[in-house]
Amino acid sequence: MTAVEQTFNLGAYTVRRAGGGDIVNFRGRVIELLDLGERLQIEHEPPVAAVVVWAAGSRRALAVEGLVGQLLLDRIELPALASSDLVSGVVLHEDQVVPILEPGAIVGAWSVGEAGGLGFTEMQQSALREIANIGSGHAATALSQLLGRQVDMGYSEALLTGLAEAIDRIGAPMSRSALVDTPIQEDGGTVLLVFPDDTGEQLCELLGTTLAEELGRTALQEVGNILATSYLNAIHEMTGMQLEPEPPTVNVDLLGRMLSESAASGGNPTDPTILMRSQFTVQASTAKFSFLFVPRIGSVETLLDGLGVGTHVTTP
Repeated sequence: MTAVEQTFNLGAYTVRRAGGGDIVNFRGRVIELLDLGERLQIEHEPPVAAVVVWAAGSRRALAVEGLVGQLLLDRIELPALASSDLVSGVVLHEDQVVPILEPGAIVGAWSVGEAGGLGFTEMQQSALREIANIGSGHAATALSQLLGRQVDMGYSEALLTGLAEAIDRIGAPMSRSALVDTPIQEDGGTVLLVFPDDTGEQLCELLGTTLAEELGRTALQEVGNILATSYLNAIHEMTGMQLEPEPPTVNVDLLGRMLSESAASGGNPTDPTILMRSQFTVQASTAKFSFLFVPRIGSVETLLDGLGVGTHVTTP
């Protein structure tokens, strides 16, 4: 599970009750403690250990009966669990069918059964994909001018969903990533661009620098500004919305830590959010990135209305 940060034995820490739930102070941090067996509604022994995971932009601890790498279930119990709103699929591991648990769904921030939707219609999702196409075209042109080379760009996913799910899907929380945070003027929201693993370093190398240098951070800041502006301009062209970006900031750290400290983390888990996964190729070198736009609620309605696909959104 890419959301796992670390594990610890519960017996070495004091579990307290607060606000109707359990908490534990682990290494100077107060973390919400949830019983994984209870959440999955399966029979289990009393928990003796805990797994610290990133879910919906913050750390949570899941109490488990043992640390074995995955929770082994009776074959009778698995089918019901595998089809629940806490599981995104199953994998075969050492002749055992193992469920893929979604931490964000386990803690109640979002539901797998409603993943990628939040009440948005297929027509609204299709309109967003058109924005992704236009934005990719703008970005390819601007990056070609910056790099002095041909850039081919496309997207692999574009969806409207809730903020909690978008944060969980934007990338692996424990991966070292580069994050470009771009606020929108007049409290219009915020744009986050995530360059996973070594992608940020690849971009800096194309520009003749490295992330370890101040010049490299500045270069990545410029690339992030180009990408954010390209997609925001695509939204403007199709809707007439005025979305002026402010100067971006750049940070390099574990993705989960950066997301928890970003402006986006302060929103409501069900806030409508735009998430796009894209990639571009320069001289046979492919770089992936994710674009996350958290607008104000009113801005989402204006966006959909401008696309001519209606404004109805069903929230939990």
